Amino acid sequence: MPETKVYPAFRDINRTFPDPDLSSLPVVSLVGTYSKGWQVEPHAHQRGQLLLVTSGSMRVETKDGSWITPPGRACWIPSKATHKVTYTQAAEMQTALIVPELLDGLPKHCCVIKLTPLLRELVLQAVAIDNQYSLHSREHRLMQVLIDQIGLAQETPLFLPEGRDPRLRRVTESLHRNPGDDRNIEEWAQLAGASARTLARLFQKETGMTFSAWRQQLCLIRAVEMLIEGQSITNIALALGYESTAGFTSMFSRTMGESPSNYLTRLSQDKPVTK
Repeated sequence: MPETKVYPAFRDINRTFPDPDLSSLPVVSLVGTYSKGWQVEPHAHQRGQLLLVTSGSMRVETKDGSWITPPGRACWIPSKATHKVTYTQAAEMQTALIVPELLDGLPKHCCVIKLTPLLRELVLQAVAIDNQYSLHSREHRLMQVLIDQIGLAQETPLFLPEGRDPRLRRVTESLHRNPGDDRNIEEWAQLAGASARTLARLFQKETGMTFSAWRQQLCLIRAVEMLIEGQSITNIALALGYESTAGFTSMFSRTMGESPSNYLTRLSQDKPVTK
């Protein structure tokens, strides 16, 4: 397998962008285009960052875990949060970066958010302005509304927490490679080199979830990625260890509030139209 190439922050296929932290504007917007597998080095910035995926998908990782962001959704990254980004599909990304002084009403943690039609349009307008605005102008007021709308946005359940204990990581890394592995916790405990009781306690302590809930969340995240890739619901269900599509569909619908087929249809409808 070829070695993954890691790129610096604020670079895409076509160019290198100026560091937004050096700008005097309260909100800086950028548009980037990335190939499948493009990985951005771990970095942090003073500004809070809204990353909107208009096509393709990306995964944002911090020390706490990872967030998958499908088309029409956005990932919020707070100020000074060290993170890396991997584009799991060829993607176009639009981003708005906000100065620390204006972050009080915005999330203090990473999260994936739903985009209302208004918030989606505000991001598109911010990109169209192309950082050509002055303070107290109409465009500046639009940026203020954009910030307010981020603060009102609803989070979506697309986060997977990660633990640090090496015994726990033996299990989670194996499940990342094969989320369809349906061994029970007693069997996984043998791999971990710990008792089942200790392993269960590690999951709860380090991820805030039970073993079964963590594995289900992994399956949900992987299912979203596979849906974006265009794989069939039947293939996804089998790859994730479900005996039937009905069982998989039930889990997905219960967690996401809609069936996999409806979710995929809505993803295509929610993709912003770049102006």
